[in-house]
Amino acid sequence: MLNIALTGNIAAGKSSVLELFRKWGATVIDADALVREAQAPGSATLASIASRFGVDVLAPDGSLDRAALRSKVMGDDEALAALNALVHPVVRRRRDELQKEALARGDLVLINDIPLLFEAADPAAFDGVILIDAPVAVRRSRLRALRNLANEDADRMIASQMPSERKRAKSEFIIENDGSLSDLERKAHEVFDRLRTRGARAVWGATPAPVALVASSAKDPDAPQLKALGAALGSAGVTAYRATGKSATIRKALEHLPPATVVTTNAAADGAFVARRRSGAKAALHRLVTGDVAGAPTYDLRPWGGTRVSLVD
Repeated sequence: MLNIALTGNIAAGKSSVLELFRKWGATVIDADALVREAQAPGSATLASIASRFGVDVLAPDGSLDRAALRSKVMGDDEALAALNALVHPVVRRRRDELQKEALARGDLVLINDIPLLFEAADPAAFDGVILIDAPVAVRRSRLRALRNLANEDADRMIASQMPSERKRAKSEFIIENDGSLSDLERKAHEVFDRLRTRGARAVWGATPAPVALVASSAKDPDAPQLKALGAALGSAGVTAYRATGKSATIRKALEHLPPATVVTTNAAADGAFVARRRSGAKAALHRLVTGDVAGAPTYDLRPWGGTRVSLVD
């Protein structure tokens, strides 16, 4: 699994990129969601916050009044550090749990939203870092429009974070968000293409020879998954041959190909003749099934338009 950290200063557009990656098939761990979970009514973290900052940070229904809390920490480095000390360890433990679950599922690309990556986390713990950035003037305008803040308040929020200039040199990917939404989507997709290629190579890079992907017919319900698997293999630099049709047709199409691995949606029919296509031929034969199968390797094809699939010997 490719484990990536995504960060960016306030109003840079990090959330927009995060949702694009989610739409394209990445597994996403959303920092805002983890913080809200940690600060849920009745939680030990919320009780600690109320004890440290006063019960007036609680709304009448017992939930956190975020505006009231923000007013107490904005511009006060000591108060902000105290708040982070209460919340960040809980969020970090929950993120670690979700990362382990994603790895166990066989997810290919995991994006961790970590706003304070360089301030409160370890960038070296990830396979790569993506920084979303925008000029200060643009971020100030967004804060005024989206949060109805005065310039002074917006500037205080911006000044409370490490300048993005110090983060750029430590980031592998930088997505500049200073234009339109379509520009941002194009730039984000360029980065995502590189991520899924790296993820595919981590999974399939050891494949020693071409792979034959065999569907019994064009109407095979699993044919789209074979196509997605072919795209994943292609990103890993593995040659993938696809064939569809009756046994005789497929046999003729593959007659001169030397695949060491055959993936088929019908092991009893199409796969059997491919494995025996010539005397002495050796081919590892796998049946593709949609979903997870106990004991079988699982591959996440969502970035290529597919789903998770398993290859069964």
